[in-house]
Amino acid sequence: MTVPLLDIVFQNDRYYLLFDDERILKAMATREWYVYAEEEEYICSIKNCKVSELLKVPGKIFLETQENLNKLENIFRKLKNVVLSSDKINH
Repeated sequence: MTVPLLDIVFQNDRYYLLFDDERILKAMATREWYVYAEEEEYICSIKNCKVSELLKVPGKIFLETQENLNKLENIFRKLKNVVLSSDKINH
């Protein structure tokens, strides 16, 4: 499963990842997400994500993690076409 990342924000020692695709909730059992940019360029993997209890917006899903995602945030700001995948794509 591949889900588009809409935004990423760092606040209060953690990163928040924004989605509008509810399939992300069905796949929360996934222990590790693989992050890809345009043309399947591998960026990083993310572990230990959970649904945020602090940020709630109707129709949007926020996942949070305390992992350092600075590299991902920088790439996201440049490309705007970043996806999370539950499957590893050959790179």
